[in-house]
Amino acid sequence: MVHSYNKHYIKAQPTCHFSHRWLMVIATLFFIQFPFFSFSQGKEANIWYFGAHAGVDFNTGTPPSVLLNGQTYLFTGPNAGSASISDANGNLLFYSDGVRIWHQNHVVMQNGDNLGYKSTQGAMIVKDPGSTNLYYIFNHVWETALWQYHFQYSVVDMNLDNELGGVVPSKKNIRLCSNMSMHLSAVRHANAENVWVVAHGLGTSIYYSFLVTADSLHTEPLTSNAGGCFTNTTGYMKISPDGQKIGSAVYNGNANFFDLLDFNNNTGHVSDGFYLSIDPFNAFGVEFSSDNTKMYLTGLGTILQYDLNAGNPQDIVNTQVSIPNVTVGNGALQLGPDGKIYYAFPGNYIGVINYPNEAGIACNYDPQGVFLGSGYCSVG
Repeated sequence: MVHSYNKHYIKAQPTCHFSHRWLMVIATLFFIQFPFFSFSQGKEANIWYFGAHAGVDFNTGTPPSVLLNGQTYLFTGPNAGSASISDANGNLLFYSDGVRIWHQNHVVMQNGDNLGYKSTQGAMIVKDPGSTNLYYIFNHVWETALWQYHFQYSVVDMNLDNELGGVVPSKKNIRLCSNMSMHLSAVRHANAENVWVVAHGLGTSIYYSFLVTADSLHTEPLTSNAGGCFTNTTGYMKISPDGQKIGSAVYNGNANFFDLLDFNNNTGHVSDGFYLSIDPFNAFGVEFSSDNTKMYLTGLGTILQYDLNAGNPQDIVNTQVSIPNVTVGNGALQLGPDGKIYYAFPGNYIGVINYPNEAGIACNYDPQGVFLGSGYCSVG
């Protein structure tokens, strides 16, 4: 248990009584899985592939140019996440839907199939801090016999297959934890070199923090018992850019809720010294502004903004603003390399919050921010 002081909360969470009933339910609302892209810096996050043959390229500026050569075919959700990674110059290296990996020529990478299962947040790609050619890819796999999702990793070596890359056979589908939700996030360590990768258990309130360093992936996680009980696998989890807050949306479970908690990017601990928990409204997506002052949530066809500088949790909740011009169901949010926040919804557009650091409607949401041509965002 992570000990904390000066706890504030908006509402108490129920005792965790978990069942697998949600697995047999088809959601009646449409929602989108916008990809959680690779954890990276500079131009390494400049190319995104997602949905059904959809893609964008930020190397050409803002708005990004449209790409139509991607091989992802993620029409249905919520299990429709993906991840992409480029080199330091913005040149595509590979991308994945959590099941297979395609290299820069849009062909399945050597040993890059049968990786796992499609999931809400798809996959997470983290570059090995001590290598120029090795990458970790984190994802989930479904085991029918146990009726559970498991969290795992594989290693990609870009020196394989004439530098097109390949999955190292001895480092493929290595299990890290069992009985997990699909929530997944990452943030730079306080030392600016290492990376924390954070996952969450199912039917518990336990966060699992894995440290990636120059010498290895530390496979024994640091665990934190904080916040509400995750009764469903679906929804988004994000860590603020400064590594100080972690937000989790648990969607369509026995107790729908959103939690905002403290995260320590030095130790990897999640704690409820600060505990903001918003009443159920089927929250799905979450994202933070680049200056860490605003938080955005999606749910039931709306985007909500909160001012994180307002004070205690109740003060923050009181700053809630519903962003206009949102006319679709739940969607996922992603902070882009240009500082804008991108919102996925069914069809051939992705919405854009142009000025996410600004308060209220000054954030300037455009529901037709980027036209994807024949590319299509995934629907649930």
